[in-house]
Parts: sequence; C-alpha cells; structure tokens
Amino acid sequence: MGNAEWAFLRDKFDVNALIDHVSELAAKPDFVAKLHAATDKARNEQPQRGRPPKASTAAAELKTIMQSNGGASGTAV
Repeated sequence: MGNAEWAFLRDKFDVNALIDHVSELAAKPDFVAKLHAATDKARNEQPQRGRPPKASTAAAELKTIMQSNGGASGTAV
C-alpha cells in the first residue's frame, strides 16, 4: 500500500479512514478468505524460478533403483 499512487486519497484523514475500513474488513473471515484466495492465485500465476523440481513419479523412482542396483530388479525370485 505504501507504493500505491491513489489519487482519491486527499490527505491523512482519508488514509486513516481507509485503514479503519480495512481493519473492519479484516475482522470478517469471508473477506480474509477471499483475500488469501486472490493472493494465492496471483502467486501461482508467477513463472517459477530456479531449477524445476525432480520427477517424483513411480517410473522415475524405479529407474533410480534400477541404476543403483546395477540393473537388477531389486526383488527376490
């Protein structure tokens, strides 16, 4: 909010009134749930940074087991 350039805020009294209004809304669980849902959506829409997560599929795990066992199945017959 500190970086917002809202032309409708005329003075510190408008800012205080806005803070009071948001404080009242924050006491309502429905408002907070909607706020959290909107922020989660915005966060999930951002491109991921860094290295992608490792595959956690069963096929990838089996391949890792096979490589560590030198190609052996790892099960007794």
